[in-house]
Amino acid sequence: LSRDDYCSPAVFAAERERLFIGGWFYACHARALPRRHRRVVDVGGESVIITRDADGLLHAHANVCRHRGSRLCEAADGGEPTPGAIRCPYHSWTYSLDGSLRATPRVEDTFDRSTIRLWGHHVAVWNGLIFVSLADAPTPFAEWLADHTPDLATFDALRIEALAVGARTETVVRANWKIIVENYLECLHCAVVHPELVQIVPLYSTGHVVDPERSDGAVELAAGANSFTIDGKSRLSVLPGTAPHEANVYRGCAVFPNVLLDVTGTSASLTSLFPINPSTTVVVSEYLFAADDVASDGFDPAPVVDFNELVGRQDYEMGERVQRGVASQAFTTGILTEKDRFVADFIAHYRATFFCDTVSIDNEGDNK
Repeated sequence: LSRDDYCSPAVFAAERERLFIGGWFYACHARALPRRHRRVVDVGGESVIITRDADGLLHAHANVCRHRGSRLCEAADGGEPTPGAIRCPYHSWTYSLDGSLRATPRVEDTFDRSTIRLWGHHVAVWNGLIFVSLADAPTPFAEWLADHTPDLATFDALRIEALAVGARTETVVRANWKIIVENYLECLHCAVVHPELVQIVPLYSTGHVVDPERSDGAVELAAGANSFTIDGKSRLSVLPGTAPHEANVYRGCAVFPNVLLDVTGTSASLTSLFPINPSTTVVVSEYLFAADDVASDGFDPAPVVDFNELVGRQDYEMGERVQRGVASQAFTTGILTEKDRFVADFIAHYRATFFCDTVSIDNEGDNK
């Protein structure tokens, strides 16, 4: 990709409309949103309230009051879901979690309040992963997944929806979202940037991101390892739905456009990317474990979280370095090698999706 693809506000604005708002965008794991709760997510600059009502049904709403347009909710500190109905802080108009108008204090006007509800968006779930679409008539969700991330079907047997969120972190990365995805899809950097990781995944020292001797996309962990921890070991339960031969391997998948799924025998992680502008991405990591482990006394996710956050910091530092580099007037485009083939695949898919209609963006950032 070119300098403009990573740095241009016009490119980012087009991505926002075509990919983030116009497609299906990952929001959070289903267990991160209990019944009678809501949470706020940013979808390409559009604030969305996702709710689960008392019956367990999911809803997605524009974070805008129907009265005078006030922002209704802000994201809770620590990213925790918020219980209860939605009340506007401006005039106290109150909405049920399904978006229906419940109360309009101090308003005596006679009108049918049952006809007024929050502006709605589309919501769908795959195996515990909640996605939203802000398009008026989005591509059917199953079709979107099949077209954009067919490899996700290989995780069907893993009961991701049954896992519990044991920890959550949030990091602001000063890099374009595509740089983060591209870094995830290659391991030529691993021997240099991730000395701890290559001890757990020896194959990564060769620059391969998948084992060329395997057809299932899995990668063997070091002898005796079953997790991403500093020594590769964990006493946590094997994840439900994990076959015996998968207990000592790692599998990963980049779900287009904004979530990375990583699975070992005893834990999984969902790394979601929330692009803010061409050079800033908020990265949220949800760490998943067997639900019984999370509910047990003495549950400690720290060995898994600390190791993954270490690897993440190493990646994000490199991503920020790349962002500073591609912003140079000298940069035109990079060189992809055979071991960058998954990066090449991502770029080809990104281009095919981004340019699904005839469009070009010139060096001055004007849409044509």
